[in-house]
Amino acid sequence: MQGRDQNIVIVSGGRLGDLDFFRKKTAQAGGRLLIACDGGARHLTAAEMTPDVVIGDMDSLHPGQLADFEGQGVKMIQHPTSKDFTDTALALDYALGLKPKKIDIWGAQGGRLDHTLANIHLLIRGKEAGIPVRLVDEYAEVRIAVDEIRFVDAVGCLVSLIALSPVVEDVTLEGFEYALTHECLTMGESRGISNVMTSSPAFIRVGAGNLMVIRYWQQDVFPEV
Repeated sequence: MQGRDQNIVIVSGGRLGDLDFFRKKTAQAGGRLLIACDGGARHLTAAEMTPDVVIGDMDSLHPGQLADFEGQGVKMIQHPTSKDFTDTALALDYALGLKPKKIDIWGAQGGRLDHTLANIHLLIRGKEAGIPVRLVDEYAEVRIAVDEIRFVDAVGCLVSLIALSPVVEDVTLEGFEYALTHECLTMGESRGISNVMTSSPAFIRVGAGNLMVIRYWQQDVFPEV
């Protein structure tokens, strides 16, 4: 299965978290292609899953792992260690080139702040390509709003909005504790932090600009501080 009917799951080398939650969510992505970003392969080994593709400079895999993957027919795409892009960026570019239905990236949050911020900004590349891309872990999903996002059965869950462009125009929120109607959010302000969904469905609508949407899965369940 390839193209617009395909879902792609990318596993990066950062914190993955709850393996049961990861297995459950990836099982829901039917017809999926599983891509490991170099060290992300160790997460899949721990989850007793085999990648379809491994991308990166392979500096996090020992020769035995490489041989095992090759023996299982895993596609290996090796890049030089001295490269201009992170393994996650290379994996996303490869995935976008396949023109899938959607892409979820796991193991891309937590740990090094520079990598986390770089991964957040990769979401904009998905928007520019017209393909939905999310960062996912057991606490939350992160995406860039395009036109409209609809949330069902999420009453009480927290959502935060952060402008990743100087101005995000024509923002409307319906079904939230703090509603907005055709308003603007600007980079550097905290106005969009910690809103709560109060009805189902709830909607976020955006006119122009890059608006990051962080939706937490459960009420009052957040990463440890």
